[in-house]
Amino acid sequence: MFPLIQKWHKKFGVISALFVIFLAASGIILNHSQQLNLNTNYIQNEWLLALYDIKPANDPVGFVSNNLWSVQVGERLYFDKKEIAKDVSMLKGLIKISDIYVVAYDAQLTLLTPQGEVIEHLSGAVGVPAGMQNIGVDEQSNVIIKAAHGYYRVDLDVLEWKEFDSLDASWSTPGIIPENIKDDLLKKYRGFGLTLERVLQDFHSGRIVGQWGVYIVDFIAILFLILALSGVWMWSKR
Repeated sequence: MFPLIQKWHKKFGVISALFVIFLAASGIILNHSQQLNLNTNYIQNEWLLALYDIKPANDPVGFVSNNLWSVQVGERLYFDKKEIAKDVSMLKGLIKISDIYVVAYDAQLTLLTPQGEVIEHLSGAVGVPAGMQNIGVDEQSNVIIKAAHGYYRVDLDVLEWKEFDSLDASWSTPGIIPENIKDDLLKKYRGFGLTLERVLQDFHSGRIVGQWGVYIVDFIAILFLILALSGVWMWSKR
C-alpha cells in the first residue's frame, strides 16, 4: 500500500508542479501589470480574438461627405480610417464647410482637416446644444444643428450659436459603408479590443477555455489536496 501511494504521490507531484510554476509565473506578472503595460498591450492573434468573439455590439454606422467617411464601430469613432474618439454613444452626422470637416456625435463636434488631423473638439462648454440630433449645411454654407429644443446656426470662426424655431438645411444622413472600409475598421476595432492583461488573467483563472477551464483549476486544487494528505500520511508512517 505504501509503495503504491508513494508512486502516485510522485506522479501527482510532477503534474501539479507544472501548474504551480505557471500559476506562480502568471501571478507575478499580473502583480506588475501596470509596470509592464499589460493593459495597453493589445492582442492581434486572430485565434484568440475569435475565441473571445471580439466584435462591436451593433453594426458600424457611417456618414460620408466629399468621399470621406466618418464611421462609428462599437464605442470607437473613425474619420477616414483614423480613430478620433473613444467611448462614443452615437454618431450624428458629418458635413464639410470650406476645407473643414465637422463630425457630430453625442454632445460634441470635432473639426478636422481633409487629412484627418483634429483641429478642435467642441462640447457644451462652448455652446454645443444639448440633445443634438442632426447636423447639416444651409444654402449659405452655414453649419446647422438640429437639437431637442430647436435649431441652431453656428459661426465656427467665433463660436456663435443662434437659436431658431426652424431652419432648412441639407441634413447629413447615414450611408451604406463600402465593404473595404468596413472590413478595415472592424479589423482595427478587433485589434484594440483584447488586452494582454485580460488574457493572462483568464489563463491564470482557467477561464480562457470557458467553464471547462474552471473545472481544470478545480481538478488541480484537488490534486494539491491529495498531495498534501498523502504527504502527511507518508510522513506519519515513517
